[in-house]
Order: sequence, then C-alpha cells, then structure tokens
Amino acid sequence: MSYCSQCNATFSCGMVDTTSTEACWCTALPTAAISSVVRDTSGNAKTCMCPDCLAALRARRSLEKDNSAQL
Repeated sequence: MSYCSQCNATFSCGMVDTTSTEACWCTALPTAAISSVVRDTSGNAKTCMCPDCLAALRARRSLEKDNSAQL
C-alpha cells in the first residue's frame, strides 16, 4: 500500500507494492505527462500521488502553462 504525498490517501502502487501482480495505474499515462508534473519547482522528483491528486496537479500545471502563454 502506498500513501499519496499530497493528501495521504492510500492506494495501490504496482511499482512499489511487491505483492501486487498488476502494473501501477499511472503506467497507463504517457511518460511525459507524469514526469512533467511530478517534479517540484527545483526539479526534484516527488513521491507517488493518488489518481485524484495527480489529475488535479496535471490540470493546475496545464492551466498555468496556458496562462503564461497568453502573457
């Protein structure tokens, strides 16, 4: 069982949970989509996030990108 670094929710991470026979849910996402959002402002990797928090972070980053492109 993994814990979300944002909300502390528990979820099954197939990359970490050695008892799981399934791949992690995030492996269905494009690699670029994950790597571009799961880094903090200094470029360091963050720990796993639950599907809801990762989706929210991706949406927030996309909106920020769109807003900065309009300036």
